[in-house]
Amino acid sequence: MGACHFQGLLLLFLLGAPTLIMAEKFFCQKGTFMGIQENPASTFNWTSEKVEACDNGALCQETILLIKSAGTKTAIVATKSCSLEGTPAITYIQHTAAPGLAAISYSNYCEDPFCNNREGLHDIWNIEATEEETEGTTGLRCPTCLALGSCLNAPSLACPNKTDRCYQGQLQVSEGNFNSLLEIKGCTSIIGCRLMSGIFKVGPLWVKETCPIRFISTRKIDSGAMWLHPSVWKLKLLLILLLLVLGGSASGP
Repeated sequence: MGACHFQGLLLLFLLGAPTLIMAEKFFCQKGTFMGIQENPASTFNWTSEKVEACDNGALCQETILLIKSAGTKTAIVATKSCSLEGTPAITYIQHTAAPGLAAISYSNYCEDPFCNNREGLHDIWNIEATEEETEGTTGLRCPTCLALGSCLNAPSLACPNKTDRCYQGQLQVSEGNFNSLLEIKGCTSIIGCRLMSGIFKVGPLWVKETCPIRFISTRKIDSGAMWLHPSVWKLKLLLILLLLVLGGSASGP
């Protein structure tokens, strides 16, 4: 009798074990998006109809990278999924501020089922420049574009107030099998290849920023003369010194 009772309990345990294991799992929204939209703060829908079953110990995550250029166009890279890395936290970073080019990132790691269910960007996209910052221009014009892959057309546009140089670069964004390239050109006040302020990881996204080895930013000052990068003046001084040395050698005894 005792043996039968024990066997019955064992059978119930074995039948119930898969149910207990499944009960420990939870689900997250899953999806990726990369594109360019007009006015995404009011139009972009970040929900996903896809669902992913997470392994034990995993979290839900949602991450977004936003790059804004001239006008109303914004590049969006977004991902939602389960994650075995990270701790429950919300991170918001303003990499580059308007006016001119602007970049922000947002990531949320959470531990409740379907907690990565943010619907839009209305309380994230808050880096718009003030009217005082954007009224007027500096006299500088920069090639301007924002495109997936490569820019086919980069018209030269007048730069807004408080920008003093041109930016030209690419962002290679990857996560697992997801890999895409974003090309960016426009007016800015940042120095060098630092649209992402030196940060290369945003949530699960790896971001590699590259710029041409040499590109010279120019701007017009009030007198109408052209301002050149300091490295250009150094090169000119070296050439002058070299000519003086060669000239002195040629006129010697």
